[in-house]
Amino acid sequence: MIKKIITYVTACICILFVYRSFLYFGIRKNKQGIFSKYNDVFLKEGNTYDVLFLGSSRAEMHFEPQIFDSITKLNSYNLGISGASVKLNFIVLKTYCHHHQKPKHIILNLDYFSLKSDSDTLNDFPRYFPYLNNDYLRAELNTVDDRFTSFYYNPFHSLPYTQIDFLSASLHGWLNISGKYDTLMYKGFQTIPSNDEGQISKVKPIYSFISKKNRNYIDSIISFSKNNQINLTLLTTPIYGRGYNHVLNKSVLVNQLNHIAFINHISYFNYTDSLIFNDPKLYFDEEHLNLKGAKKFSNHFSVSFNNILNESASKN
Repeated sequence: MIKKIITYVTACICILFVYRSFLYFGIRKNKQGIFSKYNDVFLKEGNTYDVLFLGSSRAEMHFEPQIFDSITKLNSYNLGISGASVKLNFIVLKTYCHHHQKPKHIILNLDYFSLKSDSDTLNDFPRYFPYLNNDYLRAELNTVDDRFTSFYYNPFHSLPYTQIDFLSASLHGWLNISGKYDTLMYKGFQTIPSNDEGQISKVKPIYSFISKKNRNYIDSIISFSKNNQINLTLLTTPIYGRGYNHVLNKSVLVNQLNHIAFINHISYFNYTDSLIFNDPKLYFDEEHLNLKGAKKFSNHFSVSFNNILNESASKN
C-alpha cells in the first residue's frame, strides 16, 4: 500500500513537472506579443539597441520605436512593462545590460502621480515564471518577492498562479498562432486599435509626493547610467487633463523632477503641460494614449530628442 502511494505521488510530481515544462516552453515559443518581448529581454542574448525606453504601461503604450528610429536614425526598443514600479524598471535595466550590449541612451518615463506608491508588489508576476532559469533575473526578482526561488523549483507553488490565459498563450506559442493584440506589438511597443478612444473617467485628485524609496531607485538608475556611460533622459508622457485630475500639487512634483534632472545634468521633459495632447480623441483612457495619440507624441518627442542630439554633436 505504501509503495503504491509513493508511486502515485511520484507519478503526480513528474506529471506536474512535465506539464509545467510544456507550459513554459510554449510561452517561450511566442514570436509576437508580450511574451515575445520577454523572450527578447530575458531569454535572448546579444541585443545591440542604441536606445531603451523604460517605464510602466504608459511608456509601453506611448513610445513608438518605428517613428523614433525613422527620425533619429537610431535603433530603439521599448522596455516599458505594465504596472512596473521604479524598482522593477531598475531590475529590468540591470538584467538587460547583464545579457546584452549596453545602450547609448535610456529614456525613463516617470509618472509623478504614482511616485507616492513604493510597494514592492509585482503586477502580474506569473509572467516571469518561464524566465526564472535566468539566474540573474531570478536573484533580482527575489529582492522584490522572496517566493521566486520557490516558484522556480516547486511546481506546486507556481502552477496555481498560471490560469487559463497562461495556457492559452502557451498553446499560441506551440501552434504559432497570434492572439488578438499580439500583432499590435512592435519592438516592445504595445498599442490598441487607433479607433478605440475616449474612455475618460473622473478621479478625485489627491496630494502626492516622491517617496524616499522611489527617490533612491531614481538615484540608482541615474548612478547606473553614469557608471556605464549611458545618456539618461527623464520624461513624463501626456496624460488627459494635464495631470491636474490626478494630483493637486502637480507643480511641486514637476519642480522636484526638474531639480533631480538639474543637479544630475540630465534632461527632463514634462509633456503633461502640453495642450496639443489634451484632445480626448488621442486617448484610450485617462492615462493612456491610443495609437493615433502615441504616433503624434512619438513624432513630437523624437524630433525634440533628435534636435538635442544634433546640438550636442555640433558642440563636439
